[in-house]
Amino acid sequence: MAESSGTHRRRNNYEIVDNALEYKRPLAFIAFLLLSLLLATGTFLNPAFMKETIKTDSNTVVISQQVNSHFNRLATIVNGSSDEKNLISDDQAREVADLIIDYKYGWHFIHTSNLDLAKDIKAVILKKEQTDTDQVTAIRKKLKKQSDSSVYIVSNAFDLATVMLEANLITIIRIVNLLVIPLCLVAVVSILREAFASHTKRAVVHDMTAGLMWTAFWFILVYGLLAMVPIFMDTSVITVADLGYRLEIASGVFLDFVIAGVILYVVSAIPWQATSR
Repeated sequence: MAESSGTHRRRNNYEIVDNALEYKRPLAFIAFLLLSLLLATGTFLNPAFMKETIKTDSNTVVISQQVNSHFNRLATIVNGSSDEKNLISDDQAREVADLIIDYKYGWHFIHTSNLDLAKDIKAVILKKEQTDTDQVTAIRKKLKKQSDSSVYIVSNAFDLATVMLEANLITIIRIVNLLVIPLCLVAVVSILREAFASHTKRAVVHDMTAGLMWTAFWFILVYGLLAMVPIFMDTSVITVADLGYRLEIASGVFLDFVIAGVILYVVSAIPWQATSR
């Protein structure tokens, strides 16, 4: 009888653990989605964070190349020629980037015009710098002579129509984030309530931490691969909407996501191991 009773208890314990496994997969998916949205909101959709990101030495070079590619296009429009010496300073390039970041990632409603942004960019690139070359000085003079049409020239050269479209898409994405994040939290609470109501606390903790470990694994894999894109390919050849430059800058942020995944894995592994017996 004693042996039969012990076998029965072990069978019940196995059933508890096996039944609890049904919560691991949905929790892992919801946790991955929730953490991704939260981190994206705090990084890619945060203008203050993006401004700090472009100040690093490596990203300053990328931003300078990106802005000067547009300035070179401006030179072609007003001067009829393009030259690698048509370069504005790194400080001016960062000022232009900051203006675009505020326009795109700042809290705003749907944009219907980019002319104000074009005026602000024009004001920045018309500033004289000690490092100005003769070509840059000549381009500034010709841009000033364009009078009212200069704003439209700047808008065309810096592809501000695409910037405006992206700004409006980011507004929509931010709204979707604000709707999805609470839904994910409600789903997590619902799963936890149901799990604790039908299973032992140890089994639930073991299963939930296992789900978080899977979340961490996918975090490390997915964002690790995204972070390595600039290593395995030349992103500068991707010129559509400056996507190549953005991948270069985003790779550093994706590395932060990988670090977050590693921390989550370690933190989850401790209670998972403690409840495994």
